[in-house]
Amino acid sequence: MGVVLVRHGRVFLAKRQGSHGEASWASAGGHLEWGESLEECARRETLEELGVEVSNLQFLCVSNILAYEKHYIDFEFLADIGDQEPWLAEPGAFSEFGWFPLDDLPQPLFEAARLALDSLLSGRHYYPDNGSQSLV
Repeated sequence: MGVVLVRHGRVFLAKRQGSHGEASWASAGGHLEWGESLEECARRETLEELGVEVSNLQFLCVSNILAYEKHYIDFEFLADIGDQEPWLAEPGAFSEFGWFPLDDLPQPLFEAARLALDSLLSGRHYYPDNGSQSLV
């Protein structure tokens, strides 16, 4: 589950640490809690990790991700945070952060973030696996 934050042509990304995909750039996200909806998870993870409350959640994409010796079905949302400024509310999870132009992203991107940003820029909504073309 992930949440992409975009403001004025820039996306907010943070560099992962202490977990799979370490040193890659990602958006807020994590696993569903028992009984939690996708939207509840998106709101909770963004608040826990970046200290901001999201509104206007919009479905972005779903991906079948095989990476980092893990297998995930990932749902990504686009969200609005108004004038709030994200900060590292879970400092052990990330080491750096910032707003980056959509046409000049830091590398490497966390696989879920890479696919979410591709979806944002291309309009694709489904990624069946890491090697296939989008079906939608």
